[in-house]
Amino acid sequence: MAAIKKQFVLEGLCCGNCAAKIQNDIHLLEGIKHAEVNADTAVLSVEFDADAETLSKEITRIAISHDEDIIVKEA
Repeated sequence: MAAIKKQFVLEGLCCGNCAAKIQNDIHLLEGIKHAEVNADTAVLSVEFDADAETLSKEITRIAISHDEDIIVKEA
């Protein structure tokens, strides 16, 4: 399977500390090749070779576990 690249907006991301924690946890997901959260723009960029729907759900779960006010939207 070829790697897929997607971006997600993390609306309500409060700080760089939460961004780093979210990024680190996403790196632990199976199938993730690269993940980066830009704390200034609240954009998560991921490269993966996993099921996109499952990955989206896991990204949302991780983001909310660090800050329940975050809303994850595909960019």
